[in-house]
Amino acid sequence: MNREMRRMAEREERRNKQQQGDRRRSPIPGAGGDGSVTGRWGRLVQFLREVRVELSRVNWPNRRQMIAFTTVTVITTGVLTGYVFLVDLALSRSVLAGIRALTG
Repeated sequence: MNREMRRMAEREERRNKQQQGDRRRSPIPGAGGDGSVTGRWGRLVQFLREVRVELSRVNWPNRRQMIAFTTVTVITTGVLTGYVFLVDLALSRSVLAGIRALTG
């Protein structure tokens, strides 16, 4: 297991411990006695909290990785655009030449 994977596992363990501690505390405001959320505002607040938790779990790329990913994307897009352009040009010219040959 490399360092990055080990760090991610350690972070996940810390989050799990923290969440277990949070479960022992009082329930979410707007929640019923059984933990179910009532009302639109309560559900909205719960949703936003869950989104925040999920975003904290995301392994965001660093600047160097982002530059590499963007470079690969731009180069790949350029190459594919050029390829499609050349294929389209060749096909359009061949179809037009065929039509001219048939019509005289």
